[in-house]
Amino acid sequence: MSIQHLLRGLVLVALAVCAAATPVGEAGRLDPKDGPDVDLRIAVEDDEVRFQIITNLAFLDTTTEAYREDESTLDPSEAPAAMDALVELFRRDIEVKIDGATVAPVAPDPDRDFEYDQGDPSLIPHFVNFGARAVARTRLTLRYPCKSPPDRVSIIWSTYPDNVTLADEEGVAPPIEILCRLAAGGVDRIVRFQKEEPQFIWHRAAEADGARMAPVPPIREQQAPPLPVAGLAMFGAAFAAFVFGPARLRRSATGPLLVLSIAFLGVQIARRGVDLPSVDEATAVFEPLHENIYRAFDYTDESDVYDALAESVDGPLLEQLYDEVYRSLVLQEAGGAVSRVSAVRHLDLDVEEIGVVGERALPGFVVDATWQVDGAVYHWGHAHTRTNEYRARYTVHAAEQGWRIAASEVLDQRRVDAAPILDVDMAGAGRFGDRATSPLETQQEELPDEF
Repeated sequence: MSIQHLLRGLVLVALAVCAAATPVGEAGRLDPKDGPDVDLRIAVEDDEVRFQIITNLAFLDTTTEAYREDESTLDPSEAPAAMDALVELFRRDIEVKIDGATVAPVAPDPDRDFEYDQGDPSLIPHFVNFGARAVARTRLTLRYPCKSPPDRVSIIWSTYPDNVTLADEEGVAPPIEILCRLAAGGVDRIVRFQKEEPQFIWHRAAEADGARMAPVPPIREQQAPPLPVAGLAMFGAAFAAFVFGPARLRRSATGPLLVLSIAFLGVQIARRGVDLPSVDEATAVFEPLHENIYRAFDYTDESDVYDALAESVDGPLLEQLYDEVYRSLVLQEAGGAVSRVSAVRHLDLDVEEIGVVGERALPGFVVDATWQVDGAVYHWGHAHTRTNEYRARYTVHAAEQGWRIAASEVLDQRRVDAAPILDVDMAGAGRFGDRATSPLETQQEELPDEF
C-alpha cells in the first residue's frame, strides 16, 4: 500500500491543509470570525505559564473602554491604553491556579509583550460586519510565574462576547468559543473554552504515565496452543522421503515438497498461541489503535512522536508514515501554519475478515472503517476549523509488541462540516471552494500568515 493512501486516511496532514480556509464561497455569506475573535496560545514551562492572546479590534471594542479616535485602526499613541485595558480585563477574567495556588500575571513589558498588526487590507471586503476591526489584531503576552515545574495547572476563561455573525432572525447571538493551542508536558493539543465549560485542568502525571494514548486490548494467548499436526505430518513425510528415499527421488520430488511443508509449518507456527478476536473484540482493538495514530502527532519531540506512532503502526509503514507526516508538520510550523486534530469519531466499523491476513500472513483482521476528524489550522491571529469524513480498509495483525496496523486503503473522503468557506483569490493564496480536496493536492496551497 502506497504512503499516499495512508496519508489520506490516517493523519493530520489531511486536516492541516484542508482546514486552512474557512470563511465563504457565496456573495453575502459571512465569515464566522466576522466579529469579536480571540486566538489563544498557552505554554506550560518549568518557570512560567505563558499566555499569548491575539484579539482583533472588534474584541477590544466589545470588552473594554479603550478609546480610539479612528475605530478602524490603533494609533501608536493609543497602544499603551489598549494594552492596559486588555491586561485589566484578563487579570479579572482569567483565573490561573498552579499546583493549587492562584497566580497573577506579572506586569507585561510594552516593548516585548504587546504589538499591533493592521492585517491584510485585501481581506477587509470579506468581513462585511466589522471590516478592518475584524482583520486588525493585537498580540498580548501574559506570564504567570512559578517557582518550580508545575504538576497541575487549572485555567478558567470567562470572557465570551456574542458571535454576532451567527445571530438568529431575532438577533440572538451565541457566545464565541475559544480555540486554544496548548503546549505542555511535551504535547501540543487543542483545548476548547466555552461559556458553559470555561475550565481546563492540565496534569503532568497524565502525560508521564502515558495516559495521552488510548489503551489497546492486548493480544490474548491461547491457554493450550494446538499442535500444528498437518504441518508436522507434511514436514515429516517430506523429510523421511528426502533422507531414506532413492537419490533420484531426493533430487526430484522431495525438494519442492520439503520447501512447501516448511512454509506451511511456518504459517501454522505463526498462528500458535494467538486467540483470534471476535467481531466485537476486533472493533474494540481497532478504535483506540486508530485514534492513537492521530494522538502520536500531538507530541512535540521527534522521538516521542516516533515511539507513540510505533504503538499503532508496524513494519515499513511506520518509517514511511513518520518521515512523511512529521516532516510536513515541521515545514508547516516553520511556515506559520500549524495543524492540530481535536477529535476523532468512529461512525461505522465493519469487520470483514478474521484469520491469517496481510502480506506477512499473521493472525489478525481486516476492517472497513468510516470516521470523522475535527481539526484546526492556526495562522497568526486566526484559527480555522474543519471536519472531514473518511472511509478506508485497514489490515490489523498480531505483531510481537501487540496489535498493529499493517496496511491501509482509502475508499472515500469528503468534507462534512457546515461552516461556510471563503473563495480567496489573491497573490500567495490558493482558491478554496466547497469541494473536498485531497491532502496531497492542498498541501501545495498556502494562505497569508495573518489570514
